[in-house]
Amino acid sequence: MTTATGITFPMRVFLVRHGQTEWNIANRAQGHVDIALNETGQFQAKALGQLLVSLDIKRVLSSDLVRCQQSLAPYLAKVPLQAELRVDLRERTFGTMEGQNYSDLHAWMLEEAHRLGVPDWEVRPTEGESMADVWNRLDSVEKTIRDETQTVLVVSHGGALAQLLAKLIKGTAETPRSFRFSNCGVTTLARRPDGSFLLEQFDECPERGML
Repeated sequence: MTTATGITFPMRVFLVRHGQTEWNIANRAQGHVDIALNETGQFQAKALGQLLVSLDIKRVLSSDLVRCQQSLAPYLAKVPLQAELRVDLRERTFGTMEGQNYSDLHAWMLEEAHRLGVPDWEVRPTEGESMADVWNRLDSVEKTIRDETQTVLVVSHGGALAQLLAKLIKGTAETPRSFRFSNCGVTTLARRPDGSFLLEQFDECPERGML
């Protein structure tokens, strides 16, 4: 279907989390630390690349961190596309607390939220970002996607993607808590003629033969 503005539907958005790293296995908060893929992550990236070549992707947006670039490399080696590397697609930075175990980090955030009398959404580690900061940072990515007329691939990080997905489906600050992205999991949205997005599939993993 083509509208009076010349936009053809369905335009799709593919959201992909990077492949596995050693810090993922250890449940450590990576944030902006530039951790490379491990052997499993490299396998996942190859499986992802095989899937993506079958899709009619016209534009690629990616976090500039190496784990996202490595996840894209097998796909980009097969197609005449280049990734647009964006700092605003990075994961939330935990500042001086990066590298800590997520269990300890979450416990600290809840305690700090109670101490300050604010939602944990607003807690900001020293030299880090709150979830609210990331939500606002992703405004520019959301606008880029909503302005796009052709299918776009976005490669980023679990927390950032949960917030971006929530923004695209017009969710609230609580909505990202409902999403958990697997390494190299693919989430697909289709844009309706009214401009809203339909969640077609969530977190399908190509290495498990689910796509």
